[in-house]
Amino acid sequence: MDPRLLIAPPSAAPYPTPFWFIELFKVLGFALHVWPMNLWYAGTIVAVLLGVLGKDNGRTVGKHIARALPFAIAFGVNFGIIPLLFVQVAYHQFFYPATILMAWPWFAVFWLVTVAYFGAYLYRLAIYDRGPVLLGKLGGWFAAFAFIVVGFIFANALSLMTNVGGWWSIFRGAETAGAATGAALNTGDPTLIPRWLFMFGLALTSTAAFIAIDAAFMSDRDGDDYKRYAGRFAFGLYTLGLLWFAGFGSWYIFGTRSVEWGMAMAHPVMKFVFLLTAVSPGLPWLLILFQWKQPKRALAALLGVAQFGVIALNAISRQWVQNIELGRFTDLAARPVSVQWSVLITFLLIFVFGVAVVAWMISKMVQVNRREAESA
Repeated sequence: MDPRLLIAPPSAAPYPTPFWFIELFKVLGFALHVWPMNLWYAGTIVAVLLGVLGKDNGRTVGKHIARALPFAIAFGVNFGIIPLLFVQVAYHQFFYPATILMAWPWFAVFWLVTVAYFGAYLYRLAIYDRGPVLLGKLGGWFAAFAFIVVGFIFANALSLMTNVGGWWSIFRGAETAGAATGAALNTGDPTLIPRWLFMFGLALTSTAAFIAIDAAFMSDRDGDDYKRYAGRFAFGLYTLGLLWFAGFGSWYIFGTRSVEWGMAMAHPVMKFVFLLTAVSPGLPWLLILFQWKQPKRALAALLGVAQFGVIALNAISRQWVQNIELGRFTDLAARPVSVQWSVLITFLLIFVFGVAVVAWMISKMVQVNRREAESA
């Protein structure tokens, strides 16, 4: 069957904002979502493993990750609304069929994240002796498992969006009396597993960056010995994440022999962007190395910006490839535009206000930690 027959016609309504604006905030919102999301994606399993296997300073590293998890989950979920909003504005012809084919796993994301959020809270309370220990540990392990499953489901949904050629066979494999059961996954797509594991490698680097930043800004009460240990641990974890990132990224790009990746890298500007994306984790790695003996706040702040740059470059590269993949079926940029200024201005004001509130909350956490360290 011609895959184009499975795609719904484009919406008769024009875009409410120019296509470049949709792309900008889809990528920016995704990067803002991924930075904290990476901490609960890979950081939760690191925290619970350190709680079992770590000793002294190692356990303290795990406790600091657990301490940040409730905030990271809240920030990640709220920032995730932005890319999801713009996906539904411009990519609804592909997003809705994909998530209908896998409706039950997609619906399960809501429950998994909600219960895992509760589990992360229980774990945080337990390790700080403010809640039932056994229940808290079970909550931590459930949260770690649930977030990895959520990452797998998201990798399915986003890869299935562009796997239009596989929709019919996926539907035929999970249908009853001609109706989709919603129980399908995109497991036949050769890009799924390397893409999922590649994103986990990126999450490991973000978790390592967080540990180094936390040591510089939020660990005054733990002393210089802990800070030096956290710096060394962050360097080791970032190195592991970097190797993971490179290995599974190479499998994802070259091992699956994607025609679209080849087309994307043929563009002279994007060839440079892809190269920059590939080497970008080197800067945060060096910034952590420079803090091996003693974390420094200026370098830690720069590390946070550099790691956001790594995530943003990956988002830009992936968005470019996604547009090429879907460009075989429709020209997304060709839709008419009728700017809805009231909605657009309201969105921008809320976005700026929301980012400012998050920045203010983080600054207050740093201030409270500093006052507690001075009074200890």
